[in-house]
This record gives sequence, C-alpha cells and structure tokens, in this order.
Amino acid sequence: MTNIFIANLDWEITSDDLKATFSTFGKVTYAHVVYDKITKKSKGFGYIEMENTDEAISAIQALSGLEVNGRKLDIKIASPKENRPNKMVDSSPKNTNFKNYRR
Repeated sequence: MTNIFIANLDWEITSDDLKATFSTFGKVTYAHVVYDKITKKSKGFGYIEMENTDEAISAIQALSGLEVNGRKLDIKIASPKENRPNKMVDSSPKNTNFKNYRR
C-alpha cells in the first residue's frame, strides 16, 4: 500500500473526485479530503491510498503540478506522522494563573 498526500486542492474537490482521478492510474483503496470540523469546509488537502506502488508513483508524476481551477496540485508520498519535522512551538510563558487579571 502507498499513501499519497495531495495539497493545494480546490475547495470544491470531494473525496469521490480524488478517487475517480487516481483510479485512472490503478486501484484506489482509500480517498479522503480533509474538512474543518467546525465549518465543514475543505482544508484544501487530502489523502489517497493505492494498492500498487508503481501505479501510485505514476499517478504522482502525472498529476503533480497539474492546475485544477487555478490551483497547482502538490502531490507526494505521505510520510508517517512520527517522521515529520516538529512544528514550531510557541515557547512564550502562558498566563495560567489569574492573579494578575484586572478588570
């Protein structure tokens, strides 16, 4: 199985759209556009899982950089969460005690 990350998606693209597009290159076992939990709007990225690695690589090569509704797709092999670089963390002290709170 090969997991693929797709970024810079048009807001109207659905999981079914992703599945249909990638299915032209091989068997897709999973397709998912990520949505905001509160607004229910697309976050502009998604994931595909394909059975065959060679077919996944062909899809990435063919579709990466393709312009869809004015947005160039950024497609690559998805990296496991533990292998991603750490995000910048705000190290400033947080005001966790309310003694200094004034009205």
